[in-house]
Amino acid sequence: MEIAANELGAVVGHAAAKLEFLSAVDTGKLHHGWLMRGPRGIGKARLAIQFAMHLLGAGDGQFATTTDTQVGRLIAAGSHPDFRIIRRPIDDKGKQKSEIPVDSVRELSEFFSMRPAMGGWRVAIIDAVDEMNRHGENAILKTLEEPPSRAVLFLISHGEQLLLPTIRSRCRVLRCGALGETETLQALAQAGVSGARANAVARIAPGRPGRALELESADAGAAADAISAAVRSLGDPDARSLHTALMQAAKSDASMAAAMEALRLSLQKRATREFDPAIAGDWASAALDVMRLDAEAQALNQDRAQTVAAALSRVARLARAGS
Repeated sequence: MEIAANELGAVVGHAAAKLEFLSAVDTGKLHHGWLMRGPRGIGKARLAIQFAMHLLGAGDGQFATTTDTQVGRLIAAGSHPDFRIIRRPIDDKGKQKSEIPVDSVRELSEFFSMRPAMGGWRVAIIDAVDEMNRHGENAILKTLEEPPSRAVLFLISHGEQLLLPTIRSRCRVLRCGALGETETLQALAQAGVSGARANAVARIAPGRPGRALELESADAGAAADAISAAVRSLGDPDARSLHTALMQAAKSDASMAAAMEALRLSLQKRATREFDPAIAGDWASAALDVMRLDAEAQALNQDRAQTVAAALSRVARLARAGS
């Protein structure tokens, strides 16, 4: 699988994660399985690709990766014999499938069973484990339980699905957080987005430039604003703001995603403002419920407006209970 041009080059932020990985390499304590956890759209896959390029010799020792080397060009073209990246495939209609096929994961066993063709390491990335079913997880587990020598597997996790505990226990967890405001704008500038447009895009998914770019559209921005206004009114629900939120969210897949994203973020912020641990826990639980509703809607192709209505109803009940 080819690597998109915007996934190559320097990764903005994640200084602690980079340092932890480099330290493991330099001290000879490189674990065979890395579970890279963090919210969607912060650059985890790009970071994993940079780690892979580093291991395979496409950098200068400090992640200054380049495609001006043979290794870099092979990785970018998806033809490096010691590198694999597994993602959801594209169907005949040009749409990305909902899951990573288990057969793609099983092929890793054969890939890792062979010696590195160019010396050094064999490296694979699964982007993301949230998009696999239990059969895929079991296939990964077999590789992790019998780790081959000179092989490293990076598992990207958005935290949107519970993983088998045995997978987590056999991996070194590398936590990656959302970017700061300056880093977010820097990452957007790297993607060719700057000025007023960058500020507008960053507002869609704060700290997650990749996700923001994915959702960017006029509808998405309006949906995020409408949902935020609706949540602010939940203590004294305003029918007009709720109706506006539903209509904006129903316009497109991007607006739906942005609406659910804004709702989840609003609930998390509300949880952090509560002094009572029990009440804070209720708001945090509501944020998780929104994530679950969003995932179910995508998996079952449910009506967009109904999904947002169900999420807002859940939050409104909580707001009334606390008032």
